[in-house]
Amino acid sequence: MPIISKSFPHSLGKVEAVRRIRERISTEKINKSNVATVTKEVWVDPCRLEFSMTVLAYRIDGSLQIEDSEVLLNLNLPMGAVMFKGMIESQIGQQMKLMLA
Repeated sequence: MPIISKSFPHSLGKVEAVRRIRERISTEKINKSNVATVTKEVWVDPCRLEFSMTVLAYRIDGSLQIEDSEVLLNLNLPMGAVMFKGMIESQIGQQMKLMLA
């Protein structure tokens, strides 16, 4: 399975970054019309999220590790979604920027 690993810098501090990410995920669960939908959300500890989402009918598993000045993202792409890797990276990057702005 191809892996996408990204780092998103922020100046919010860990607590505020966690709050914004949790809030955004809750909002996205209500609004099902987006391209990506979180289908599983497990907070392993207060700053680590393991999740599954669907993007263009593909299930993608991943994790977020929230640090003081960055959020580390790891995604496991199914082989069928590799051709959409650029689009998936772009969409997730836009969402992370909105959350961490």
